[in-house]
Amino acid sequence: MNDQQIKEAFDLALELTKQCGPIVLEGFRNSTKDVASKGRHWDLVTEYDRRVEDVLIEGLKKRFPDHRMLGEESASEANKKEALDQRPTWIIDPIDGTINFVRGVKFIAISVALVVDRELKIGIIYNPCMDELYTAIAGQGTFLNGERVHVSGVDNFKGALIGHEISIASYPAARPHILGRGEELIKECTGLRAFGSAALTLAYISSGNVDAYCIEYLKPWDIAAGAILIREAGGVVMNVNGGEYDILKPDIIAASSEKLAQRMLEIVRQVEERVNPKQ
Repeated sequence: MNDQQIKEAFDLALELTKQCGPIVLEGFRNSTKDVASKGRHWDLVTEYDRRVEDVLIEGLKKRFPDHRMLGEESASEANKKEALDQRPTWIIDPIDGTINFVRGVKFIAISVALVVDRELKIGIIYNPCMDELYTAIAGQGTFLNGERVHVSGVDNFKGALIGHEISIASYPAARPHILGRGEELIKECTGLRAFGSAALTLAYISSGNVDAYCIEYLKPWDIAAGAILIREAGGVVMNVNGGEYDILKPDIIAASSEKLAQRMLEIVRQVEERVNPKQ
C-alpha cells in the first residue's frame, strides 16, 4: 500500500471507530447487558463487543475485501496463529477493558491497527466514555483529539509513573513474576497504576501521562495500536527479553525513553533470576 492508500485506510477506520462510540456508550449505560465468559471467569465478552467488531470488520471488508482481519471476537484459532505476511492485516479489539465496561468503570477503549508488510502503519485507540481519541499514521506522529502529543521523556524511575497490571497474576505461571516486579518497581518509582486496559495504558504513555509499562500474556489486538502510538510519539517498545517487539506475540516493555526501558528490563531479569534461579 502506498501513502495515499494508507491515508484512505486510516480515514475509513477512523470513521468506523467513531461510529462505534455510541454503541459502546449504550452498552456502558446498560446495566442489564448480556455478559458471558470465554472460559476463564475473568475473561468476559458482551453483545456490545460483537456489535462493535461487526461494524469495524464489515466496514473494512467492504472497502478492502483482500485485507486480512484479526479481531478478538471473530478470529478463528487457526487465523490467530497464522503468521503475518505481505497482506495488509487489521488487528482489532472492539472493547479493551471488558471487565471495566461491565462494571461501569470508564477505562475502556476501541483499538484498531493496520499492519502492512509486517510493519505497523496505523493505530487508533478511542475511549468514548472520556472522549479521548488517539491516532497515529507511521511517520506522521501521534495525536490526541487532533493535537500532537509526545511521550514524557522521563528517564529516571524516581520520577516515573509505571503501569503495572496486577490482574495478570490471575495466571498461576505469571503470579511470582508480576508480584515480584511490583515489589521491585515500587521501591524506585513515583507510583504504580493498573487501569485494566492495556490499550489505554499504552495510549497514556504516548501522551506523557504514564512513563513505562511491562505486560505479558496478552494478544496482538491488546497491544498493536498502542505500540505505534508510542513509537510515533517518541517512545520505545521492545520485547520483554530486550529484543524486537513481535506483533503477534506481544510480551513487551514500553517506555518514554530508552533509559527507562532498559531499567525495566533489568528489573524483569532480576525477578526472573529470583523466581527461576540458575542451577
